[in-house]
Amino acid sequence: MATNSEDPNRKLLDQILQTTWSISLGVAHKGLEMARNPEESINTLITHAQALTTVPAGTPNNLPDQAQALAGVWLEKGTTFVMECKTTGEQNK
Repeated sequence: MATNSEDPNRKLLDQILQTTWSISLGVAHKGLEMARNPEESINTLITHAQALTTVPAGTPNNLPDQAQALAGVWLEKGTTFVMECKTTGEQNK
């Protein structure tokens, strides 16, 4: 029999699994969409790759600041991508 202390853990595990499933479905859906229109997908990938390798304007011209600015760009782009995949996955369950 489950105790009260195990119940929150079970709910947390359920939420983690549901979120992971939604993200996975979203990634699969985005992959299929890219395969349906490869020309547009290539342009999109190139644009995203350029954004990941371009130091934001106004960043001081020294390596530590530029590295930190790029890390911020990667974090923002990665977070946005995961959230888009989660939303897409939830819509396509």
